[in-house]
Amino acid sequence: MANNKSFWAKTDERKVQDAECGLRESRTRIFRQPSWLRQVLAIAQKDFQSEWRTRHAVVTTLAFAIIALTLVSLSVGSLRSEPALAAGLLWVILFFAAITALGRTFTKEVDAHTDNLLRLNAQPSAVFVGKMAFNFALLVLVALIAVPLFITLMGLVVKNVAVFVFTVTVTLVAMAALGTILGAMLAKVQSRVALLAVAAFPLFFPALAAALQVTASIFGASPEIGSAPVKALCAYAVASILGGLLLFEEVW
Repeated sequence: MANNKSFWAKTDERKVQDAECGLRESRTRIFRQPSWLRQVLAIAQKDFQSEWRTRHAVVTTLAFAIIALTLVSLSVGSLRSEPALAAGLLWVILFFAAITALGRTFTKEVDAHTDNLLRLNAQPSAVFVGKMAFNFALLVLVALIAVPLFITLMGLVVKNVAVFVFTVTVTLVAMAALGTILGAMLAKVQSRVALLAVAAFPLFFPALAAALQVTASIFGASPEIGSAPVKALCAYAVASILGGLLLFEEVW
């Protein structure tokens, strides 16, 4: 009986020691896990390096934007007297250029079979912010080339450069946030680019409508630039980011 008691006592001590060791290891893993900001920077850096090696999204998006601008300029010529039409054409080109760029963000993760590895090693919110930062940088690069070229070819005059740059930037932020969450939802779907365009337009529409109104005023459609569309655009961009942070974990 005494031997049995000592045996069970030793067994219980071993279990306690094993549990303490497991607790120490779990704590060590927690402390060794990179911070949220480091995860965001690592994901964005990985996407930038991958794009720098292949340049697939940049080349495809810029080629589409330049071809569209060339065709529009040859078809309609100068649009200085039609500022509303010029604003509409500009945002149509930027919308489809964004669809071309945003479709690759999560597709390459699925094709390379690294999506599960990304889920295990990074928080969903960090994945969303890192991918959104890459998408925003890609859209800014496209806009830096497409927008000045469009203004030059169409013979347009920008009344307020600061407001125009702010409007384009905030709209691209909203498009990057919404495109990121839609890209995650449609990453494993066939014909994802076509579905992305169909799914993105209703979500992009409030931002595009506000940006279109402000851009038309800047091109000369109205003597004053209203503050209401700018405020609505900013509010929608903030809502897009917050909605992406809240919903990304459910779709990723």
